[in-house]
Amino acid sequence: MSTRPGGADTGGRSLLSFGLFADAHYAHRVYGNRHCQDSLPKLRACIDTFNDRELPMVVNLGDLIDTEEDSEMELASLAAMCATYARFQGERHTVLGNHDLETLTKQEFFRALRFSHCSVEGHATYYSFDRNGIHFVVLDGNFHRDGTDFACGDFRWDDAWSSEAQIAWLASDLRATRDKRTIVFCHEELVPDPRTPGDKPNPYVVHNAAPVRSILERAGTVWAVIQAHYHPGMRTIRNGIPYIGIRAMVEGAGQENNAYAIVSLYADGAMSVEGSGRQESFRIAPSRQGIQP
Repeated sequence: MSTRPGGADTGGRSLLSFGLFADAHYAHRVYGNRHCQDSLPKLRACIDTFNDRELPMVVNLGDLIDTEEDSEMELASLAAMCATYARFQGERHTVLGNHDLETLTKQEFFRALRFSHCSVEGHATYYSFDRNGIHFVVLDGNFHRDGTDFACGDFRWDDAWSSEAQIAWLASDLRATRDKRTIVFCHEELVPDPRTPGDKPNPYVVHNAAPVRSILERAGTVWAVIQAHYHPGMRTIRNGIPYIGIRAMVEGAGQENNAYAIVSLYADGAMSVEGSGRQESFRIAPSRQGIQP
């Protein structure tokens, strides 16, 4: 039996490890406990770790940048973060966050990233891909109720929706890949932290998350949903599917308050999350009966 990072004792063969970071919120400002200007050196340290570990893939879970005075400054901040992210020596993916659209459109944001998979004209702000026999789905929670895009600050962070077109696409995508186990990424939450108050609609959750969860549950192939947006991070299991929230990189000053993770997936269905900085480590057993430190 092998012991893997994150405390995962599994008898399974390792299939893939990949890096995660969330809610960097880079900008030239500090507000509350968000030390936005520290996120550039935090990301450098994060990428150095991922390169040292020779990971094949990294996923940015959204809110790469925060609000600047105008779109020109926003693009400059985005360029600095993109240059640092591009130092990663493997495959890079980005999930769109609401703060990425404070002064930019989705088209402007993804043009700055220069990622080939994000054409936007074909609405590739949501898309899927395969790696090592595992299916990955990237969702976009940045829509108004009528299905129009968040753009240039024309939205409320607590009023996020999935478009009907995306929901239909998701159902079709999972039907077409029913022979593969699937990891789903979304910036906004698809299920809330069970520790947050439940007597009111949770502001961190996509408003029409219920039909999305129904599709994921019916598919029967979803290994886990990995989300961000709720800065403390979270983890829970709902109807057999683990929902994992990654802690925000931006919270707290200096490298001692950095936060990022390495996820490892195993052939027996186990998963480990190896946290760095303030991101906790934990494991999910193949049985999905609980989450262990």
